[in-house]
Amino acid sequence: MALPNALPVRVLSILAGVCISGMVLGACSGPGSTGRSSEGEPGTRIYHVQLRLTEDKGRAAEALGRAERWWRERPPADRPPLVRGTSSSGRPVTITWKAPLYRVRLGPFATEAQAEAVLDAARSAFPDAFVAPDRPEAAPRER
Repeated sequence: MALPNALPVRVLSILAGVCISGMVLGACSGPGSTGRSSEGEPGTRIYHVQLRLTEDKGRAAEALGRAERWWRERPPADRPPLVRGTSSSGRPVTITWKAPLYRVRLGPFATEAQAEAVLDAARSAFPDAFVAPDRPEAAPRER
């Protein structure tokens, strides 16, 4: 028999796992690393502001639309440049799917400080948002 609160508990446990994974990834950056990307080492890490985690594709699409509107309404001075040459470069808001959740993200940003500044601004519209460190993925080449 399924418990009525099973989905929120599952989502919270997944979110906790994502947060813990982020901390572990930050501590495992390779030999000689302090675990945190320094501001002067572009390309070793990128940062997204994760706005929404959901199992429902429709809810992810709705959050994508809200996030795109929110981003466009920001003054240009409040929109740090996106990292070029990554799979999501050129699009400030993306949806990615990693079983079992859709992730709605802003970015990628080159530094954690840029992502934190965006997070601070986004918190009122997206109260569950957080900074998610990642490794850059190369954009697919056009033929």
